[in-house]
Amino acid sequence: MSDNANRTKKYIVTNELGEEFLLPKYAATFRILMDDKDTIRDVLNSLLQLDRDHEIVDLEYEFEKPIDIFMPENDPARLDVWVHTRDNRYMNIEMQNKVHAFFFDRMQLYNSYLTLRGKYEFNRSDYFLGLPEEERKYRYYELPETVSIWLCNNSVLRSKDIYKDVWSTYSEYEVKSGNALPISQKNRYIVVDLPNFLQLRKGVKTREDFWLRLISRGPLQVPETEDPIFANALDRLRVSRMNPELLKALEANMFDHHEYEALEAEAFLNGAKQEREKNDARDCKRADYLRSQNVPENVISTMLALK
Repeated sequence: MSDNANRTKKYIVTNELGEEFLLPKYAATFRILMDDKDTIRDVLNSLLQLDRDHEIVDLEYEFEKPIDIFMPENDPARLDVWVHTRDNRYMNIEMQNKVHAFFFDRMQLYNSYLTLRGKYEFNRSDYFLGLPEEERKYRYYELPETVSIWLCNNSVLRSKDIYKDVWSTYSEYEVKSGNALPISQKNRYIVVDLPNFLQLRKGVKTREDFWLRLISRGPLQVPETEDPIFANALDRLRVSRMNPELLKALEANMFDHHEYEALEAEAFLNGAKQEREKNDARDCKRADYLRSQNVPENVISTMLALK
């Protein structure tokens, strides 16, 4: 198979037969790949490595779920894929192409929303409303399981020896003593470093391998398959199957202005940091010169404080 990218549209690749496919690593094309209940369930069961006793059986999903809690802006941030399972687990899957200065802040913000929204939905679920009133009062603060999943096309993990990590809340004392276990399993982050994955996992040996290679490298980099879930997912990415109007709308939504604004803020911070470092180096030279002239320290401090 050929992996020659379409020259005018970076989100389209063409195989040796001239067939065009969408690359699902962008937020808009990722949603097209994930717009199928079986696909989402299989991706989640693979990433979470759930066994038959704990795997996700049924779910509901929603794209671009708006963050409308404590977000007064007219254009709030949105979750890429919001998932609610039949057994009241709540998950969010985010596709990330840029890691910026506020990336970890953003992770925490989205995870906080996921937890709050999950609790809101949980309290209105048939399961919770079916409990006796006294038990509902007793379990007023009970949280459902929430998992925030981040698929990152930039390296985010400090170790190059892993491609996936689980983050949770730990006791600092237990971490220092070497006996740390998560304080709770109900709230977790799954962080997938796709560059590390491509370095560490050669070929496709598992279902997780297939999904992560498809998401990060595209349809031309996974093997041909008769698996119905995989085949249907690949079929959704065929450009020939798409309505021309949908393609136009897709192109219009390729630009992520939230990501751009975050990168702009990072550039501003980097510029401000460089200016501070420049001024600090200048002040250090001035202080050294004044000391060489036996100027007292309190006078030097006063002089440097003057702007």
